Amino acid sequence: MMGYGEMNNDMGRFFRTLPKYVQENLLQSGVVFRTEADLRRCAAYLMDTDGRKH
Repeated sequence: MMGYGEMNNDMGRFFRTLPKYVQENLLQSGVVFRTEADLRRCAAYLMDTDGRKH
């Protein structure tokens, strides 16, 4: 399966805008996101709960 950063669609473009630490957390989680909305919710949660808010 292609990684999110390699996708040439809205989900891939959004993923590439995320801070590197969020990208790494998402990739290491092993979660497979089916929609961009799910990816956005998870990324927002990570950025809002780890003390490194954007």
